[in-house]
Amino acid sequence: MNKTKKAILIVDDEEDLTWSISKGLSRDKEKLEVVCVNSGNTALDMLSEKKFDLMVTDIRMPGVSGLRLLKEVKEKYPDTKVILMTAFGSMEMKELLRQTEMEAYIEKPFEFNELRNLIYQCIGNGGNGTKKNNSDHH
Repeated sequence: MNKTKKAILIVDDEEDLTWSISKGLSRDKEKLEVVCVNSGNTALDMLSEKKFDLMVTDIRMPGVSGLRLLKEVKEKYPDTKVILMTAFGSMEMKELLRQTEMEAYIEKPFEFNELRNLIYQCIGNGGNGTKKNNSDHH
């Protein structure tokens, strides 16, 4: 069994949100190494220093936006998966997200377990790309 921890970068300019996500994921510390930053610039610095399996980022942030981060990650770190968080669940946003190369997105406000499931879905927690709804599998 692979005991390697997965490195996850959480990026949001709301410190209380990154703190609560980090706190929520702390019970998974045997499986996950979580790093939280509160700006896109800091995220770019972290990405250049360390390999992350997954980045969870807000889309709208001052300075470097989540979409710019996504673009940078896909160009420079193609193995890093990306989940975008957005408070703007409009149809235009959905269309924009469809055109980008991210693995998933989640609309704020969300239940923590919803995000946690999405994280494990993206990093593949031992399963082979387990999806949330596998009721139609036998």
